[in-house]
Amino acid sequence: MDSQPQPTTTNAVAPTVKAFLEYPDLMQQLVDRGMNVTNRDRCERKLAQVGYYRLSGYWHSARTYNRSPQRQIIYNNQFQSNTYFEAIFDFYLFDKALRQEFMSAIERIEIYFRTIIAHEMGRISPLAYENKSLFSANAFDASKKGPNFDEWTIRHQKLLKECNEDSITSHFANNKPIPIWVAMEAWDFGLLSKFYSMLKDDYRDIICTRVGIDKRDVLDNWLININGLRNRCAHHSRFCNRPNPRSFKLLRNGYFNLLNISQNESEKLFGAIAVIWFLIKKIGPSSNWLDRIADLIDTKPTVPGFYFSSMGFDRNLTSFPRARFQHQFKVNPAAAEEPVTPEQLVDELGKIASIASPDADANLTDRLLQLAEHYEGL
Repeated sequence: MDSQPQPTTTNAVAPTVKAFLEYPDLMQQLVDRGMNVTNRDRCERKLAQVGYYRLSGYWHSARTYNRSPQRQIIYNNQFQSNTYFEAIFDFYLFDKALRQEFMSAIERIEIYFRTIIAHEMGRISPLAYENKSLFSANAFDASKKGPNFDEWTIRHQKLLKECNEDSITSHFANNKPIPIWVAMEAWDFGLLSKFYSMLKDDYRDIICTRVGIDKRDVLDNWLININGLRNRCAHHSRFCNRPNPRSFKLLRNGYFNLLNISQNESEKLFGAIAVIWFLIKKIGPSSNWLDRIADLIDTKPTVPGFYFSSMGFDRNLTSFPRARFQHQFKVNPAAAEEPVTPEQLVDELGKIASIASPDADANLTDRLLQLAEHYEGL
């Protein structure tokens, strides 16, 4: 009779999970590590609203550090002396606002490319996504780098079946083939960019011509990159001081030549801004997206380790480099006035409540202060 295998034993000690901490303890941990917290009630409230570990990405660069013999940075669990929780949360709000601006722009770009690709490929073949003669040989070779036709088709069919758009469900109900200009309504940006990547060069060139781009590989790079940025925005990931999914390839034309973008800039937020703006100008020449981005960048909070260079700009800058863009920037009215701080807003609303009629509702003051907190950045 065969003996049963015996469980192996090891002297290794299993790693212990971190202890659970309540919000006051999490706040105290920040204080113990050297973070300045001027309003403890607000700090605890924000930790409860946003989460300790979501915010930890924003104070990561503010920790003290040492360098290894190989010159690698090793961060410590201690904050630099001028690290303030209020500035960390401002950084979080700043990053959130940038994500929202990018998401708005990327939505326009996605719809733009959907429309162009559906129209140009639909003219060639209404069922272009099934016509294998339109795709490169690499799309059918699983050993080759890049999207694979069979895998793409599985994802495509899944999205079609999950789509609730009337234009698609009616085709299924009537057992009718779904033309590409209808099917594309179910696609996400990732499926769209892979479809372009799989096409033969001649067909990619047709799409490039519509967009005014003379290098098909550049557009391929842009679509993949923009899809990665879109995913970060959609999943609320830290955005502004992370490298782009890939370094943006650039065109050699007047716009990009005048910008004179360095390799470092193409790898970070500045490169993404330059490419997104190039495309947005083609879609909507009167767009003021760049104005909003510039005004937003001007409000960069002061956090140790978070510099303009973290976003791909010159480290010595104190505002967005408007002079590098051939664009007539609009004057931001808010920039001409001293910004009102949340604390000032609370004080002013408190004064309004204090001069209210003696017969006024006793809850008025509390309500006004709640409104102040709302505009503080909830």
